[in-house]
Parts: sequence; structure tokens; C-alpha cells
Amino acid sequence: MIKLLYRLFYTTSIILFSFELYSQKLSEKEFEERLNYERGNYAIQNYDQDFLGRPGFLWSAMKSKTDNLLYMTTAGGGLLEYDGVKVRKLDLKEDTTYAFDGRFTRTLLQMDDGTIYVTGYGHFSRLVKNEYGMMEMESLMNKLPDSIDYRLQQIWGMNDLNNKVYFYTPVFIFRWDGEKFDKIWKFSEYAGGRSSKGKVHGFAKVSGTIYMRRWGHGLYKLVNDEFIFIENSEIFADNRIELFYELKNKNLLLLSRNIGAYLYNPNTKKFSKSDNEVLNNWLIDNYVYVSDDLRPFSDGTIPIHARGGLLIINENLEILNKVNSEDGLQVDNISAVFIDENQDVFISSDQGASKINFDNSLTQYDKNNGINGYVDVPFKRINGNIHFATNRDIFELVAQKNPLKNNSIKQLGFKDIMVYFHEFDNSIIATHNYGLTEYKNGKLNLISGDYEYRMSEQSKLNKKFLILAHRIDGLLIMEKNRNGKFKTIKTIQPREGFGVFRFEEIEPGKLILNLEGRGGTYIADYDIRGNFKFTRLEHPKLDSIKNLISNSSDLELSLPDSVFNWNKTNMGYIAISDSLSVHKLDLVNNKLIHTGLNFSNISNDRVFGASYNSDSKNNYWLSSSGINIIRFNEDFTYNLSKFEWGEIDVNELSGRIFVEGSGENETFWLGSLNSKLIRWLPRRSIKNQSNILPVFRGLYSQNILQKESENIDLLYDSSRTVKLEYAYPVFNKEENNEFRVFLKGQDLDTSDWSSTSFREYTNLSEKNYEFFVQARDTNGNESEFISYSFTILPPWYRTYAAYASYLILLAFGFRAFGKYQAKKSLEQADNERRAGELEEAKKIQQSMLPKVFPSSKLYDVSAGLVTSTEIGGDYYDFFEKKDTLYAVCGDATGHGTASGMMVSIIKSGLNGLPALSTNKVLYELNNIVKKIDLGTLKMSLNICEVTKNSITLSSAAMPPIYLYNSKSKKTEEILIRGLPLGGLKNETFDIEKRKFSKGDVLVLLSDGLPEAENDAGELYDYERVVNLINKNASKSAEELRNKLIGEVDIWLKGGIPDDDVTIVVIKKV
Repeated sequence: MIKLLYRLFYTTSIILFSFELYSQKLSEKEFEERLNYERGNYAIQNYDQDFLGRPGFLWSAMKSKTDNLLYMTTAGGGLLEYDGVKVRKLDLKEDTTYAFDGRFTRTLLQMDDGTIYVTGYGHFSRLVKNEYGMMEMESLMNKLPDSIDYRLQQIWGMNDLNNKVYFYTPVFIFRWDGEKFDKIWKFSEYAGGRSSKGKVHGFAKVSGTIYMRRWGHGLYKLVNDEFIFIENSEIFADNRIELFYELKNKNLLLLSRNIGAYLYNPNTKKFSKSDNEVLNNWLIDNYVYVSDDLRPFSDGTIPIHARGGLLIINENLEILNKVNSEDGLQVDNISAVFIDENQDVFISSDQGASKINFDNSLTQYDKNNGINGYVDVPFKRINGNIHFATNRDIFELVAQKNPLKNNSIKQLGFKDIMVYFHEFDNSIIATHNYGLTEYKNGKLNLISGDYEYRMSEQSKLNKKFLILAHRIDGLLIMEKNRNGKFKTIKTIQPREGFGVFRFEEIEPGKLILNLEGRGGTYIADYDIRGNFKFTRLEHPKLDSIKNLISNSSDLELSLPDSVFNWNKTNMGYIAISDSLSVHKLDLVNNKLIHTGLNFSNISNDRVFGASYNSDSKNNYWLSSSGINIIRFNEDFTYNLSKFEWGEIDVNELSGRIFVEGSGENETFWLGSLNSKLIRWLPRRSIKNQSNILPVFRGLYSQNILQKESENIDLLYDSSRTVKLEYAYPVFNKEENNEFRVFLKGQDLDTSDWSSTSFREYTNLSEKNYEFFVQARDTNGNESEFISYSFTILPPWYRTYAAYASYLILLAFGFRAFGKYQAKKSLEQADNERRAGELEEAKKIQQSMLPKVFPSSKLYDVSAGLVTSTEIGGDYYDFFEKKDTLYAVCGDATGHGTASGMMVSIIKSGLNGLPALSTNKVLYELNNIVKKIDLGTLKMSLNICEVTKNSITLSSAAMPPIYLYNSKSKKTEEILIRGLPLGGLKNETFDIEKRKFSKGDVLVLLSDGLPEAENDAGELYDYERVVNLINKNASKSAEELRNKLIGEVDIWLKGGIPDDDVTIVVIKKV
């Protein structure tokens, strides 16, 4: 027990050991700037073509304000709806399918009343619910005047103004008031391409004003139902405008893929080009793309989409950020952007859809940035940059101040399994799988090829010293000479025979270290010349492990050396013992002082990593449920709080953590087993306790979707299986969304949380039901319950109409009852007479079976018979004559009294015959039965003669005899030829002889077991009999008989066999 506890502590001590990184302190402003530069990739969730059902190019996406469902338009795959569980292509309303095919959809618009409109090639439609409660598209193009051919209308953009819908084609602008087209503007003829003079290109709503651009003319705005030309806008006659946006100073920002960014001042009525040439060039080089309604983020920054990704600018037209495929998007080519209420961005592209979580509090670097391997080595800030290592190499995060350039991850080139690294003057020293190496000026220099180094650090007392932990030799001191070469000047073992596992220099000239195995924890004091003095740390008082030892005289022999894990805290260093008791480290006297604290309550939550932040003075322990925040008080009590993991997958974390900064800028760097470096600012995390509700997606009865109703009535016979489907349209790692349900009227309690998005019930009784479902997202936010009602109707024979008919029938029934009762009484008397006769016959059958089994030192004997529903003809018996035992097992054909008579004849014949060989016995019995002549009634019979070391067998049309050989561990199936008794007169019978040794088992049986038929129509068969004998041959004869007979009950699931089952077992002992 003691060894087990120590082993557990030794394992966890590595995890709980925390490293503090020493770096130059930054001002709050400098730290904030570094935070912005070091931001990693935003959390991006991609929905590729396979996930979406290969719909082709996605034009746009929009979340419904009504139920949060996500809708996506495509260039060939129709309109898609995604509920967080399934992607569904919307159907076309039947009475409007003549108007369009619905494959090419382009823009989406939701009005204040919740109505969603869709445009596309040749159609303008709205979404309506069908009879099943699912959305479908209803075309409105049949509302156009007959003079306008809807098939020629290639609709591009759409917007709303004053509760009316505006949409445009190159020729027309249409206005829809909810019931009809109340205004249509025409600007050109159909002839010519889309860029022909006069045709419309560019259409947007900006701060309550509709703007439009015409080829060959310029820019217009809608005033009092007329489009008025904007003075001086001729520059846009032949230059496209993709995006319109009104700045806070009321200037109009116009973005063009031809000429860059322009500003229009409505007061001076002048246009001016932006002087930000970097922005202008990006818009032109990356083909900024058209949008009808450019909306900013809540902080006023503006997203611009193009073929080169997504650009974020501010009101001053300064570039703040860029997101493209290097950051995790499927592709750079973006066709549209939608910003939801959480400031998440939904991207549409030719490869599918993507969702970008623009929460700066959680970003990461991954394989796309060049990280390779699992990040499981302590972090360091070297020259201001984060350095981290994996099982493949050391990497450096190189931050870029240019927003158009992504931060990079630089691989230093060790290409080995890294163990530990640190800064040494202006170089990096690393211990790794193949030795000890220095990295300087981009080059590697192998210091030592010794594989046994655990770690190293530069001495704080003598900067020339490199202190190393060696798995075998203990502590080593290397000194760097003037030529930059390292040479070992001292090797010392704190305890003879033990190497050093790890150490930390807690102040200049003082180390705390752990030895290999159970060697103990030591304080090492050394001077500037490298002379060491070691003090072993002991428990300050008897702790829980010492209390397990009753004999104090054996203490030194029984108790292993103490091993502690240490952490720096705001109250100095602490040491944590094997029992998780907490001690303060007295650095003056090199001893431990017991604090009375114990961390077992924290460790129960699977602690797997720890760190101390010298900026915030907090300790942090990683656990399965989150990061525990520990703050010690002066009296050595502590306050405990927690950051829950939320969107972070705890299962991918390696346990490596580095924390820096304070307040809302406190930053957690986390290592991942999935080639990731995660940066988390939990105090900035946005946790939206959303009011989004789960949605019902249908009720199925017998796999048939039921029509929507306030309360669905289901017929009793057609509701044997009821399935309810639901979803949770929260699009943030929705694979982690979970549900719990409760069916009022059926379930006793709410179900456990599960990711399954449906619930199935079978054989519900007739009554009213109310089904409740609740959902929670990946952050643990729980929704309110929603409910859905349905009723299982009673079967027709339990309806009120049925009960009325029963009363009528009852009246007529009384009239016929008298006649029926008299007839029934006669039949009952006859049945009772027959039942009595059958019962008597069964008693006679049982009386013919032996009351006791033969008892012998040579044999272990047992037998049994299971009767069927009728009187059967099965029979078994034993006869002993001198040193010979005879056993018979028979089966008369048919059932009833006649078969019982046959058994009586055989039993009498056997009693009257002298001692004969088995085949002779059958010969005589056959002639007796033939002489009596019972017609078609015959008797099958196996007979066995058992002597000291052999058996003799004969058979008259019986199933095989089974002989288990204890040496070969196999069962022989012995099938002997012979006709049934009563067949042919003077018929002869074969004889078989076998050895019968200790442990051998002989089994005789009727065909009742092997030919037993279960509900599936499957026979038990003889092969199963053999397998059962082989498996149980070591048991006694009685136990083997019970196993064989018990198989009947198992095979027939408690049913009664159609034929008698008879078993005879003889085992040589």
C-alpha cells in the first residue's frame, strides 16, 4: 500500500511541478501591444462541400432571427438550411414549382416580422412553413405584370427599406410591399451584356438610403421614389463599386476593385481617393467583392471580403487584420459575409461555408503555421518571444506588426524529441533525446552526445556555469570558456547511487532538486566555485504514510525517502508531500514547516499541470473541469476559484502551461497534443448566456413524419414506435451540443445529457403526452425547456363507440347464454374425464422409470426425462447382473396410451431375458414386439453393457451415442445401424465396443434435445450437444445431466418441448 501511494505521487509530481519564466517586465501599454501582435489564428469552423451535400458555390449565408437556423444560398444546390444537426435542402412549394426550379439562389433577407426572402436566377421567393412544419420556398414571380418575363430576370442584390423589399436585375429594380409589386423601375433594355451602358451594377442600402450604380453613368440614390444622379460621380461610370459604407463623419465610403477606396463628402459633393495606397492596392489586387449591405462589427471596425480573404479596417481606413486560408479558412475566395449577434462571421465561398469566432480571448497556432508534434515541454520567453518545444523540435513564435502579414512559427532545426531548453547568455541550450546542444545564431553545436541529461539551467550565481541534471551521475557543472566551449568541471551525487531527475534554482546559490526514483528531495547550497552542500528535506511531522506503519522501530526500513513537488507562490515556495499535504519551505534553515493545508480536494479533479504567475501572484492547476486559481493568504489559508474550459477541449491538452500578465490581460499559453499552441485570455472571454432555444424537427410514427399540429393524435395501432427529432442551432463546435429530455406521462425523470438528437419510444399506452427537451452548448450554457404535445388514441375496441356496441351485444348474449352454457357443461365434463385419464397415464409412465440410480465405486450414474404436453414414449432403465451394468434409453413412436403400452412391453421383456450380449437383447425384444403386433407402433432403443474397462453398444434406430475420452478431451459420436423394434421379424443388430477409462463419459439420449425447435424455427442440433459435453465433461454425472436438460429450458425460453427429452449419463470414476 505504501509503495502504491508513493508511486502515484511520483507520477503526479512531474505534472504538478511548475516553471516560472523570467522575462523583462513590460509596461501595461507594451504588454497590450504585444498581446495584439501575438494573437494567433481565430477559431474557425469549416463546413466543406461533403458536409453540405456538395451544393456547389455558396453565394451567401444568414442566420434567422426567429429560430437561429442557418440558411445558405448556392449556385446550383438550391437553398440549404442547417439546424446544428442536419443540412437540409429546402423543397419548393407545390403550387409554385412552375415558376422556378430553385437551384440557383443568391441573396437572403429577413424582415422585421421574421419573413425570409430569397432571390436567384429567375426567381424571387419567400419561405413558408409546409404542413409538416418545415420551411419551403414559395415563388412570388407570378405576381409580376405579364409584360415582364420572369425567366429573364437575373436577380443579384436585395435590401429592405420601410418594410418593403427592393431587389435588382441589370435591367430593373423591383419593390415588393409584402403582397404585390407596388413599384418597378426600368433602366435599360435586355439587349447587351451585363456591363452595357445603362444597366444596373452595384446596389446597396446605407443608413436608410438606397444607392445604385449604372454602367456608363455613375452613382444614383433613391429620393421620393426616384433615382437621382449624384453629381460628380462620373468616375464610376466605367468603374465598379463593390461595397458602400457610411462612416461616422457621414462620408460615404466606396470600395472598388478597379480604382480602390473612395470617399464621398455629401456636404461638398466631392469624391476623393483614399491616400492609403496599401488598402487601395489590396482592394484591386484581391478583387474586393460586391455586397448589398455592408455592416460593421460592434466596435465600429469594417469587414471587407475579397478573393484574397477577409480584411478588417477601421473608420480611418487603417488595416487592422487579415484572415485567409493561412489562418484556417478553406479558401481565400470569399463571396459574402454575415455578422451574427455574437459578432461571429459566417463566410461563403466556392468551397463551402466557414464560421470565424472573432473573440480575441481564444486563439491558436497549429499545423497550418508549421507546428509539428505535441507541445509537452515548458515554455520560455527568450528575447521577448515565446519559445516552445514538441517531440519534434523547438519552435519560436515570431510576431508581425504588419497586419497584412501573418505571424510565423520558426522551427529551430533540432529535429529531435525535446526534453528541456533555456536561455544561456545569447544562445539556447537544449537537452533532447540524443544529447545536449547549443543553438546560437541559427546554428546548432552538439555539446555532448550523452543521452542521460534530464535538464539544464544557467547558474544565477555564476553566469559561466551550466548546471545539469543527469539520470545516472547526479549533478554536473559545465563551464563555458573564452572560446565558447563547454567543459565539465564537476560531477556530484547528492545521494550515492542516485541520479538527479530535475531541479530549480530558487535563489542564487540554492537549488531544490528531486533525485531519480524514490531518492528523495534535497536542498543544494553551492558557492561561486561550484562547491555543494546537500540537505535532504523530510516531513515536518508524521504524515498519513508514516501513520500506516505500526512499528516505529522499523521506520527506517519500511518508509521510503520523502519526495516532494514544489511550487512558487505569493507566500514563497511550498512543498507538496505524497499525501498532498502542503508545507512551507524555510530557505534559511533548509527545512519544511507544516501549514495544515491539504490539496486532496483539488487533486481529485484529475490535476495534470501547474504554473505560477509572478505578475498576478496566483497559482494555477489544470484539471479536467477547468483551471483552478489558488491565491494564498498570509495565514496560509487560500482562496480557490476556477476558469471553466468552455470551448477548449481538455482532452487535447498536454499539461504544459505558462501564465503572464494581470487583470483582463492575464494570458494563458497552453500546450496541445494535437500540434497546437493555444493562447487564452479567460478574463476577456465572452460567455453569452444566449436565449436560443432548441427546435423540434419532427415527430415520426412508424417512421412516417407526422403533420404539424398543436396536438398530434396518433392511432394506437400505428404508434408502436414514436420518434421525436430535435436540434440546437448554436453554431460553435455544435458537435459538442447536448440534450436532455423528459416525456411527461412516461418517463420518471429527465434523461442524462446526450449528444443524440432524437428520442424513440415504443409501445406507448393511450393517453396525452408532453415531450420536453433542453439543450446546452460547448460552453455549458443551458437553454430553457421547450415542449411538444401529442396523444396516443385508444384502440378501436377501447373507444366509447366500442363500449356502446358491447352493451348491445351483451343484451343479445344473455339470450343465447343458456343454450351455450348447457353445451359447455357437457364439453367440460368430457374434457375433465380425458384429462384425468392422461394424468393417470403419466403416472404409469413415471412408475416404469427407476426410482434410484445404480450405485457403484466404478461408475457415476444419472438420468432424467422431461415430458412434453402429451404422454410420451421415452424410457430409460438400468439393470445390474453380477459385475455388469446395462443401461437402456428408448423412444416409442407417437404419444399417448399406446406408447405407454410399448414401454411396458419393453420393460417386461428386459426383466425376463437372461444375460445376453447387447445385439442379442435387441434381437429378442424385436421378436417380442413383432409377435404382439401393435400395428404401426414401433420402439427405438439404445442399449449399453458396461464392464470394468469397456463398453458394448447396440442400437435400434436411435440417435448417436456419445463417448467422451478424458485423454484426448474429445467426444466421439457413435452412430449404429439398426431398424426400430417391431419392424422386421428376426432382424439382426450391430454391435460396437469401446474402451472405458477413468474420466470417460457415456451419454445416451433421445431425439428430444437435438431436435428441439425454438421460436425462430431453428433446431438445437447434435453439434451443440457435442460442444456441451466437451465443456462439462469434468463435472459429475448429475451435473452434466442437469446441464443437458437445462439446455431445453434455455433453448425454448421456458417453453414446453414438443417431444420428450431423455438423458442417460454414465461416468467412469
